[in-house]
Amino acid sequence: MSLTLTVKIDDDQIHFMKGQGYDLFIAKLVQGQAKANVIWKSKSAYIDTNTFEWQPVFAIAGAQDVKPGVLVSALTKVKPIAYGQSIEIDEDGVITDAVNPVNPGKPFKLANRDPDTDFAAAVYSVDPADPNAELSNPFFISKVLGKNFTVDILPLETVVLWFGAHQETSTVIADYSGPILTVVYGKGESAHTAKWTKAGWQLVH
Repeated sequence: MSLTLTVKIDDDQIHFMKGQGYDLFIAKLVQGQAKANVIWKSKSAYIDTNTFEWQPVFAIAGAQDVKPGVLVSALTKVKPIAYGQSIEIDEDGVITDAVNPVNPGKPFKLANRDPDTDFAAAVYSVDPADPNAELSNPFFISKVLGKNFTVDILPLETVVLWFGAHQETSTVIADYSGPILTVVYGKGESAHTAKWTKAGWQLVH
């Protein structure tokens, strides 16, 4: 099921925000996160009506340990993974294919078996209609994993919106740089509309 977020911006605020050099940012949460930690999508050429669409289909990679302000960069190949599945980085630093049956609503796991390299888990969103296309930007990076450490990750269909000074997508963030709106997609919900006015954010639908 595709999920859609429409972001409407008042005309005066388009002028004001662009005059300040602000981008529109979107981040995505995983279970246990109080705040998102990676800029998933961004837009500097925003207009009155802006539409974002995605599907809950994922991929994962081993990544370098990064600090706020640095771009997430995969150190292994990026492999498909689904709810309930497990994947390993083996003793030679090669990421395996995912195993175990798909179990919707359950976390997926990444284990690091490499004795020489610590990895963080970077999670990506995938377009299943075009699996050969370039992956979208990562939306989450875990803490670094030493040998035989495992991380459980359960992506949530919850996104966060805000405006802020220009940063590239895939940038690790420590905090949001402006007022936020959190949009939760409940069971059976596939579309929401948010609006930004001089008064701030409003969830319209």
